[in-house]
Amino acid sequence: MKRIRWTIAGVALVVFLLNALAFTQGADQYQVRRQAVRDAMEPDSVLIVRNTPIVDDSGLSRTDPNFRYLTGLGSEGTALVLFAAKRTPPPGLPPGINYRSPTEILFRTAPPSATGRAAGPETLPSAPGFAAGTVRRSSDFQATFDSLLLSTSQTLYLDYRRSRMLNGPMTEDEQLLKQARDRGAALKIKPASSLLAPLRVIKTADELELLRHAAQITAAAERETMRAAKPGLFEYQLQSIIEHVFSINGARRPGFTTIVGSGPNSCILHWSENTRQTQAGDVVVLDIGAEYQSYTADITRTIPVSGTFSKRQRDIYEVVLQANMQAIEMLKPSVNMRDVSAKVQDVLGEGLLKLGIIKDKSQTFRYSLHGPSHPIGLQVHDVGSTAVLQPGMVITIEPGLYLPEESLGVRIEDDVLITPAGHEVITGGAPKAIGEIETLMKQGGGIDFRRYLVGVTR
Repeated sequence: MKRIRWTIAGVALVVFLLNALAFTQGADQYQVRRQAVRDAMEPDSVLIVRNTPIVDDSGLSRTDPNFRYLTGLGSEGTALVLFAAKRTPPPGLPPGINYRSPTEILFRTAPPSATGRAAGPETLPSAPGFAAGTVRRSSDFQATFDSLLLSTSQTLYLDYRRSRMLNGPMTEDEQLLKQARDRGAALKIKPASSLLAPLRVIKTADELELLRHAAQITAAAERETMRAAKPGLFEYQLQSIIEHVFSINGARRPGFTTIVGSGPNSCILHWSENTRQTQAGDVVVLDIGAEYQSYTADITRTIPVSGTFSKRQRDIYEVVLQANMQAIEMLKPSVNMRDVSAKVQDVLGEGLLKLGIIKDKSQTFRYSLHGPSHPIGLQVHDVGSTAVLQPGMVITIEPGLYLPEESLGVRIEDDVLITPAGHEVITGGAPKAIGEIETLMKQGGGIDFRRYLVGVTR
């Protein structure tokens, strides 16, 4: 993950944004966000955010998160252009002329008419939070883009597609930038994410409401899967239960590919095939997240498919649980995440040592295969640095231990909001204590999808 260094200006920008958003809601919050970005831009610079769909590893297409963050729009939006708040007036400008206009331009398609038919090309679209005259048709964007490339003399903030091979063909974006420079453009390109990441990592009240709801839906799916799980079910059948709970609660899709890893697959960090049939004695890693109005939760629970942990499974689980809980207890503003990571590794190492699995804590890395945390929000691995915790950040805590020779992997993950006074676990609705999990699994009563089965399940 790209780390963004916090500067005094960056912190001041975030403080301004949070104070402003305390008194705004709806479309106003996006206006405040755009103004905060404009204030942070270099004088006379231009920022372009294109709503290029992002396709995840499961093939799902999503609105560009930066575009969504600044406009609140989905697929009906095409691009956004912001002009820096500090702009130098052209020489010889007559008195009374407002050289600061325009401050922003939104390109979008017109929404369908009341009859449900698509609006004609002559219909000028509008958008909440944008002043009259600042919204243009999507078809006008390319000409504006070309003009800005040629006319911008200072900095252009733009995230563009780059070729990954030195001798390979240039991307369309690289070709366009080269053509502009060949024609005399003297612009300096900076990533738009350098401005947006420090803002997006601090969640507003509206964002927190969406994240909490996504977490509640995800926790409900964890509980329902615990009730329904039993030996002989296929991983994809458990996945179907999870995603049914998502959709019936308004989360129309997962925030990332649902991971249901049983037995040996519990040791594969991003197992997503979900094809194995569970067997008695397996543990199952459920790493799942509902996406609700573009915001995603991320919860992992590990359960015994037979309903009761074995002695060995219990021992490993308790080590991971202690690492999870002790790390969460450390979370508060100004804490350095390196210290949290060190605590996780220390607890895991101490547990492995006591169980006789390692002889020295330096060997912990053999069984702990990933970092303990990442930010969440508009993306499951959201942008922005969480190296030093600040109020408004939402991060995961997800220690894990993996013993492939025993087909035993355990991961426990919670989503945690950093508050001014400490922290708030927003995923507490998903049981993680051994007793709670076993009690819930003994109750049964989960979704019985067998009534829908046709023929033989393979």
